[in-house]
Amino acid sequence: MQAHREMQPEKSADLVLTDGFVYTVDDQATTAQAVAVRAGAIVYVGTNGEAKGYIGPNTQVLDLGGRLVLPGFIDSHAHASSAVKMLYEVQLWGLASLRAYLDAISEFVLAHPEAEFILGSGWDPIVLGGGGPLKGELDSIESQRPMAMMDLSGHSLWVNSKALELARIDGERPDPPSGGIIDRLPGTVGTPGNTYGEPSGTLRFPADRLVTDALPPYTAAHYRAGIEWFQENVGGPLGITAAFDAFLQIGGGEAEAYEELARDGGLTMWVRGAFELKPEDDLPEWLSTAVAVRQRHVSPLFEPTAVKFMADGVLEGRTAFLKENYADEPGFRGAPLWPPTLMAEAFAAVDRAGLQIHVHGLGDAACAEALDSLECVGRTNGPRDRRPGITHLEYVDPADIPRFADLSVTAVVQPYWAVKNSYYSAVALPTLGAERADHQYPIRSFFDAGALVASSSDWYVTIPPDPLDGIQSGVLRWLQGESEVDDPLWPEERCTVPQMIRSFTIDGARANFLEGVTGSIETGKSADLIVLDTNILECDPAEIGGGKVLLTLFRGSEVYRDVEF
Repeated sequence: MQAHREMQPEKSADLVLTDGFVYTVDDQATTAQAVAVRAGAIVYVGTNGEAKGYIGPNTQVLDLGGRLVLPGFIDSHAHASSAVKMLYEVQLWGLASLRAYLDAISEFVLAHPEAEFILGSGWDPIVLGGGGPLKGELDSIESQRPMAMMDLSGHSLWVNSKALELARIDGERPDPPSGGIIDRLPGTVGTPGNTYGEPSGTLRFPADRLVTDALPPYTAAHYRAGIEWFQENVGGPLGITAAFDAFLQIGGGEAEAYEELARDGGLTMWVRGAFELKPEDDLPEWLSTAVAVRQRHVSPLFEPTAVKFMADGVLEGRTAFLKENYADEPGFRGAPLWPPTLMAEAFAAVDRAGLQIHVHGLGDAACAEALDSLECVGRTNGPRDRRPGITHLEYVDPADIPRFADLSVTAVVQPYWAVKNSYYSAVALPTLGAERADHQYPIRSFFDAGALVASSSDWYVTIPPDPLDGIQSGVLRWLQGESEVDDPLWPEERCTVPQMIRSFTIDGARANFLEGVTGSIETGKSADLIVLDTNILECDPAEIGGGKVLLTLFRGSEVYRDVEF
């Protein structure tokens, strides 16, 4: 079916793309050959012949030679501002041993004698056998300056003795009442000065905040440099033209950095974001501040529209909240980070303030608690177009899946993780057991239930956050280079290519109240377009992840072009 729009020949376009396979992702999933762009907006979608009416003496014309054109991709749960870590911290991503971690940290310490503290990111618990690393390993490198290394999930922190001293964490301090775990050295509980056991050097979220809150924060200038790095090295090359930044902090520099970039013309993606609300925060005071901050950010490119809630943690830290016990810890199923009554009250207050609700829910009990609280919001505050979302959704009770559609809750999924990889074998199987591990990361079920499904990467947890990888793993439940075995994870949850494309485009736009602006190729919308080297609608699904973006346009301007295009 060919898309057809009324021509406006009285004014030529700035750019005309011709001879493409334009998959519009509009409500009818129409296709076209050409797109005309003027002043950053799409003014025509249709045939090559009619597109000629938009070509004037100053029009740039790009013949695509039949290549696929899609709307720009939308990452509906990422941490783009956390790219600050890539510039100012030790990089531990992809290293394969404790020795490699220590060598990289030692090299960084020697290169930064002026630093008051040493931060790092990216160590993998699986590389370390699932256990937490020890403070003594860092003390052997640096004992005078605090050191704190975040794992690749963002939920476990490896610290040295100086960092523990700074945060006043010792054997007489219990695990924080707000949740989280301070790992202890075996055999030290009840010894002199160690009523609760000597801290080993690993802190499980949110206990990690005892240290991170004691360290000086990054400035807006730091965050700006990180966001610019993300756009140049991640967003543009991967065709990402919109993102939901899921972990902004009230009083932090992230929002200021985004606003400055938007004001200066340096923001090359639509950004919606969430400020994190913690159970221990004073709700009326926090909400008053959040609303005031929200009102200061008026750029259409950046709007902190949401509030982030952490309903639980992660399996590898034993902080995910499950309905049944952990397979390897009888009698233990984790605990909620929010008491249910308090969560419902906070949801209702946030909703009354006109803010969106975005929940980290990884375990089935955490997801159910969030759904229960959202149901209370509807009863308490009445109907409105609120579009709450729950993200991660690693293990979900099948009985709760229809509730997403019933309550108009967006399933914000990470399809990249729906494979049998090292996490599956080293973490999911021991903690969940085979039956639950084999039923992780539902996606097709959400589509079938009629829920809105928005895909995301949770970058920096997923590196690279290539939507083409996400589409392939959503379709095959298997991904080259990730799957340890030639066996899909829960094959009944395989999705179609059009479903996955929608989840990374128009459905992501809907999840973020951006569907009137972007997410599909239609007249009047922002010219956020990508050109691919592979027609992922027609190729073997196993080849989707091997494709690449050749051209990324944001508001009609080129933000990335492959050297071979």
